Amino acid sequence: MTLRNFLTFDIEEWHHANYSGVAPAAAERETALESQVERLIELCAEHDVRTTCFVLGCIAQAKPSVVRKLHAAGHEIASHGCAHELVCTMGPARFAEDLRVSCALLEDITGERVSGFRAPSFSVTRETLAWYYDVLEEAGLAYSSSVFPGRTFLHGVPDFPARIHRPVVAGKRRGIVEFPVPVVRLAGWQIGLYIRLFPAWAIARRIARENRAGNPVVLYVHPREIDPAQPRLPLRWPQSLIHYWGIRGCEAKLRALAETHRFGRMKDAVAGFAC
Repeated sequence: MTLRNFLTFDIEEWHHANYSGVAPAAAERETALESQVERLIELCAEHDVRTTCFVLGCIAQAKPSVVRKLHAAGHEIASHGCAHELVCTMGPARFAEDLRVSCALLEDITGERVSGFRAPSFSVTRETLAWYYDVLEEAGLAYSSSVFPGRTFLHGVPDFPARIHRPVVAGKRRGIVEFPVPVVRLAGWQIGLYIRLFPAWAIARRIARENRAGNPVVLYVHPREIDPAQPRLPLRWPQSLIHYWGIRGCEAKLRALAETHRFGRMKDAVAGFAC
């Protein structure tokens, strides 16, 4: 049987970003999020793909129809926190409350328990690990997809295992399963395997290499990444490059990958990585 990988969507607005010194302009304006999500749903339906969607609580509150449409189409609804705050700036008590509120908002809409969480901007650091998994376990979650197993200009844990696994923190193996995203080393930089940034053939080659080694691959896309007409944040290089490069071709590459690869939902696979 072909190994099943994981296509994930971070459901947030165009202005949800965590770059230092950048305040989104006109964040309250009407956006195209609903139409972007509908395009993603249609694309997945064409290729019988089911995804895991990490949804912000503020999106669930403001646009519950987005959550309902994704859930009705068979996609998993997981938490992305409430308002795209960095986990590493919260501390355990505030993070626990943020997680509780976001999960409650999502569960009220879907009627199903939330199983997973992704930190905005993959903002789990080495220091955060001391309490991060404790909070998830106390909330009854089963998995996380929040640790970047390298070091970007934002966050990351350089020596963190790149495979899907139950992490060991302070000598204790955790009950939570972590789904890291793949790291690409490019000209001295470490970045994620962004669909926007790399040719479809290069992404497919990386997936094939990992799958031959028995490792599923986690890919992720934001709704804004398939919309060249979106408003733009006032970003400087290299943030502007990382945030916007390749948007015009992203949907076509996403379609090509969905056509040629098997993708499943994280909650359906988490039991297989529980040891």
